[in-house]
Amino acid sequence: MSAAPVVARDVVAPTSRGGMPSAALVWDAQPSDAAAVVIVLHGGAVDGYEPNRPWSHNVARLVPFARALRSVPGPLAVARVRFRFRGWNGDEQAPLVDARWALEQVRTAYAGRPVAVVGHSMGGRVALHLGEDRDVRLVVALAPWIERGDTRPGPQCRTIVIHGDRDVICGLSRSRRLVEGLQAQGCDASLIRVARGDHAMLMRARLWTELVTGVVAGTFADELGIADDGAAEPRSGVVGAAIALAVHGGGSIIDL
Repeated sequence: MSAAPVVARDVVAPTSRGGMPSAALVWDAQPSDAAAVVIVLHGGAVDGYEPNRPWSHNVARLVPFARALRSVPGPLAVARVRFRFRGWNGDEQAPLVDARWALEQVRTAYAGRPVAVVGHSMGGRVALHLGEDRDVRLVVALAPWIERGDTRPGPQCRTIVIHGDRDVICGLSRSRRLVEGLQAQGCDASLIRVARGDHAMLMRARLWTELVTGVVAGTFADELGIADDGAAEPRSGVVGAAIALAVHGGGSIIDL
């Protein structure tokens, strides 16, 4: 029998002065006995104070990933952050502020549970920042926006960057330099290069979601009981091999 869901539902941040939009934490799965939590972060833009809505294309693009994560066996909680504004907005770093607020909400709901952060584009930049937090054990950065001087994940965190080779918005070369730099520091970091992959992750879309769910399941297999009860067989073929190498290889550059 599955555990009853946590009573608390979606959370909205207090509205700031002047009636500005609020960030939101939208729960897609809330098992009361969750052994791990995934936070999903959508993309955005360099600048912009347009409010994000549930139907905004950058927000909606990450919904399939959150829904796919619900299929991971075991008690896994899944939540999506909706940033207040479309833009990063310079030193204001608005989405990072929102994501840190959301992480505190997750800690309140599931104290002591390990956290994975999955982020696309601007959300990938935010995810990499959050990787320094003590509770974040996994960062999956999808076609991330990377800037020199940004905070990087800490040694307690596995970092897996997935990037298409036809991305004309965020350069693949920056992802490779990031991963190689983390590897040089002794961190567990891997890059999966998706052939024919675009920035929006629409080309080979199923592969992107399979990689995310596989990496999360593999990283938290012990916590979720997957390794013990055989709830899910490891995926076979080249995709399964890529996931296994990223999770267990200790740092790799992988082509798919």
